[in-house]
Amino acid sequence: MSTQLRLLEGGSAGRDRLDKRTRAVGRKGVAAARTALRNARPPEPVKPLRRAG
Repeated sequence: MSTQLRLLEGGSAGRDRLDKRTRAVGRKGVAAARTALRNARPPEPVKPLRRAG
């Protein structure tokens, strides 16, 4: 059983489908994500547990 998605008619790259405000909001979101990733610290290393005994 397989299903194939149907493509929308048009053939435009999609660039002209977004208005200026939507593009600006998207760019701000991408910039915020990049900043968050740049400032993120790697997790602390996990210390191995001692064996009981």
